[in-house]
Amino acid sequence: MKKQNQFILRLSIIIVGAGIALFITPFFGIKQLSLQALFHSTEFQHIFFIIRIPRTLAAFIAGGGLAISGMVYQALFRNPLASPYTLGVSGGASLGAALCIAFGATGSLFGVSLISVGSFAGAVGAVLFVYSFAWSKGNNSITLLLAGVVVATVCSGLIMFVHYVTPLRHSFQIMRWIMGGVDGTSYTYFLIMAIPVGIYLLCVAFLLPQLDHFLTGDSLAHTRGINVARSRNIFIIITACAIGAIVSVCGPIGFVGIMAPHACRMLFPGTRHRLLALCSFLLGGTFLTFSDTISRTIAPPAEVPVGIITALVGGPFFLFILYRRKGEFHL
Repeated sequence: MKKQNQFILRLSIIIVGAGIALFITPFFGIKQLSLQALFHSTEFQHIFFIIRIPRTLAAFIAGGGLAISGMVYQALFRNPLASPYTLGVSGGASLGAALCIAFGATGSLFGVSLISVGSFAGAVGAVLFVYSFAWSKGNNSITLLLAGVVVATVCSGLIMFVHYVTPLRHSFQIMRWIMGGVDGTSYTYFLIMAIPVGIYLLCVAFLLPQLDHFLTGDSLAHTRGINVARSRNIFIIITACAIGAIVSVCGPIGFVGIMAPHACRMLFPGTRHRLLALCSFLLGGTFLTFSDTISRTIAPPAEVPVGIITALVGGPFFLFILYRRKGEFHL
C-alpha cells in the first residue's frame, strides 16, 4: 500500500509539473506578464499568444519527443549512454544546417526555411548511412553504435571546417544554431515539428511492449516471438524521422533524451515501458520548458541558448544517474 501511495504521489507531481510548465511559464520572460495586463494591452497579448504560447508548446513537445526517443534507443541498445543523437542524428542535422547557412540558403520551401529543410535532410541522411552500413555488416547493435559514433565525429570535423572558412556572420549563425533553442518558433514551425512527432508517438504506443523484451537481450526476445531485426529497424527509422523533425526546428538540444528516461526509472523502478513512456514524455517536456523559461529570464535583455541550460543541468544529473545505476546496462 505504501508503494502504491508513493507511486501515485510521484506521478501526480510529474503531472502537476507538466501543467505548470504549460500554463504558467508563458507569463515569464524578459517582460513579466499578468492576466490583468493581457486584458488591457494589445502588446502583451501579442507577446503572450503569438510569441510565448507557440514557444512553450514547441519546447514541451520537443522535450517530450526527445525523451521518448532516448528511452527507445536505451532499450534497443541496452546502453545508458544511448541518446536521441546516438546514430549521428545531431551531427548530420548540424552539418546540413551549417552547409545551408554557409551557402546563404536563407529562403524558404513551402513556408519552411531552407536551413530547417537542410537540417532534416542531414539528420535523416546520417541515420540512413549508418543504417545501410550496419545492414551490410550484420545489422547488430554494436555495429550501429560504432557507425553512429564515426558519422558523428566526421560530421563534427566537417562542421568545424565549414565554420572556419565561412564569413564571420555565417560563423556566428552556425554556432548559434548548434547551441539549440526554441526562440522564434511560430505556430507554423510548431506544427511542422508536432505533426511528425505526434505520428511517431502513436506508432511507438503500439510497439512499447516489445521494448520490454529488448531489455532481456536479442536471443530471449526472439524466443518470445519478437522479430528482433524487423522491430529494431522500425524503431530506428521512425525515431530518426521524429528526431529529424525536432532538430530541424529546435537545433540539437542535449541531455533531455538521456536524463528524462533515467530519472523516471529512478522514480518508478521496475515499471514497464508503457508507464515509463508517459512519465518520460511529461518529464522531458517539463524539463525543456522550464529550461527555456530560465534561458529567457536569467540574463535580460539577452537570452541564453537553451542548449546551454540543459547541458549545465543535465550533465551533472546524468553523472549522478550513472553513479547510481552503474553496471545495470551493458552492450
